[in-house]
Amino acid sequence: MLAVDGGAPLLSPGEAAPWPHITDADRKAVLDAMDGATPWHWPMRTVSDLEEAWAEYTGMPHVLAANSGTAALHMAIAAAGVEPGDEVLVPADTFLASASCVLQANAIPVFVDTDPTTFNIDPARIEERITDRTRAVVAVDLNGLPADYDALRAITDRHGLALIEDASQAHGAEYRGRPVGSLGTLSGASLNGSKTLSALGEGGLFATRDEEQQRLARRVLMFGEELPGQSRDYNARIMGWNYRIDVLAAAFARSQLTRLPQMSRVRQANGAALTRALAGVPGIRTPAVPEDRTHVYFFYPLLVVPEELGLDGLPVAAFRDALARAVNAEGLHITRWQPQPVPGQTLFQELRGYGRGCPWSCGHARPGHHYDPAQYPVSEEVCLRRLVLGQSLSSFGPPNDATTMHRYAEVLYKVLVEERDALIDLTRRTAGPAH
Repeated sequence: MLAVDGGAPLLSPGEAAPWPHITDADRKAVLDAMDGATPWHWPMRTVSDLEEAWAEYTGMPHVLAANSGTAALHMAIAAAGVEPGDEVLVPADTFLASASCVLQANAIPVFVDTDPTTFNIDPARIEERITDRTRAVVAVDLNGLPADYDALRAITDRHGLALIEDASQAHGAEYRGRPVGSLGTLSGASLNGSKTLSALGEGGLFATRDEEQQRLARRVLMFGEELPGQSRDYNARIMGWNYRIDVLAAAFARSQLTRLPQMSRVRQANGAALTRALAGVPGIRTPAVPEDRTHVYFFYPLLVVPEELGLDGLPVAAFRDALARAVNAEGLHITRWQPQPVPGQTLFQELRGYGRGCPWSCGHARPGHHYDPAQYPVSEEVCLRRLVLGQSLSSFGPPNDATTMHRYAEVLYKVLVEERDALIDLTRRTAGPAH
């Protein structure tokens, strides 16, 4: 019997270890940073250590640590020279920050539909969105899988555009042997506590190969001032923010970075083990991983396919929600993520922006911008059918291993195969009396 109907849950609390995995070395690193944080000064050695370590790991010579991935992406947009009225191409299926960083530059996000295999931005749909206002493309390494950067680079080089990598969900993954964080002209990444490289709280990393871009990004990081390398003159050259990372967050992230290759191998093995274990289970589609890249499973996305269970006449949403209820009741955390494409969010439907319709109405943008989610049919379909395992409560990172993955698979097998009739009944109840 399904646990949601009164049966015994298959998983016990604590069977899956949460993320991040904290070691004694992490604790010592944070305590050492605390001891070194007095007297207060900037930049602190711990912050510089993190920047230097990310530069060494990615091969990007110029790195700045920030207080969030959102801040790092804003810095990347500014460093790429994006100005008011410019347009930046962004995936339609992503987290808001991949697009809101464009608005922070008083520029205009223009959305691009999703590749149905990788769930990343579709290179084949980019050139139809390019105008004489386009200045950059933001590619997101969604779920833990890098985008197709060689195809993207060919397009951006042909049109003279910056290629900005949003690496927030995929630290430790590789594309054709190159690490995430180094795949664009410049990159921004989150160190949020849930991420595959975690600052436990919040943090971010900006990286570039260009010294002038680093200088511009540093101005955005700290009040528009020129730092470091000279005594502080309290003279803002541009509009800047306070995006400095907390020293304790930097210390934790730096400690985690020493284990990132090892943790990434575990994630890759765990995701592959779950995919093998779910082979042939009806009603779901497991993630695909092209041979030229690795996946670190920040999320393990499952697309529901109720048609495989003969439920063509019932709403996909009812099956998705019934499956989520049943799986969660068995003790395995599964949830929706991004229930609609970003251009469908209220911000883009109402075009209020940050007041009086700016940046769309501020006189620099070309007229006529509007956002119709129906223009992104693949993104809409993915958002409708997607459930995700991963993040903190159903982690793919260590110390979880293949045994944990087989327990995940047992839950899905129970719900979708052994208790198929009960799941179908739950779907009908979820759909309501009209069905």
